Amino acid sequence: MFNTTRMGRGRSYLAWLLVFMQFLLIGLIVITSPLTSLKMWVIGSILAGIALGLYSIYTIRIGNFNITPLVKPFGKLIAHGPYRVMRHPMYTAILITIWPMVAGHFSYLRLAFAVLLTIVLIIKLHIEEDYLKKAFIPYLEYSRHTYKLIPFIW
Repeated sequence: MFNTTRMGRGRSYLAWLLVFMQFLLIGLIVITSPLTSLKMWVIGSILAGIALGLYSIYTIRIGNFNITPLVKPFGKLIAHGPYRVMRHPMYTAILITIWPMVAGHFSYLRLAFAVLLTIVLIIKLHIEEDYLKKAFIPYLEYSRHTYKLIPFIW
């Protein structure tokens, strides 16, 4: 079984720093949004992002869910539901939710928050993929048949 404690304390701190940055940037985007006057297409994208996120959590199950890019001890590789198409649907759900919020009420500051959030998620994604490759032998084959973040693109 895969042991995440062997990966080192520094990587664990980085994982938690990325989670902190992720939630900070999401919070900054949300609190700078005019939540009472959102356009319908923004509301639709928010609902789509929430639906994808909830479906992803339901598919992966709470016991396997982790907000850090670290693999949980006794974790399982999930390759069904949204995971049969993309490897990181929860990150996709965040982006589906956040980018329209920024576009619907544009400012350069909010754009900077969204760009930084996207960078944080991509860094998290790459760290998580490294852990998953080490934790699950079939992950490499699974990754050949799925998209990282955006179906049919990347």
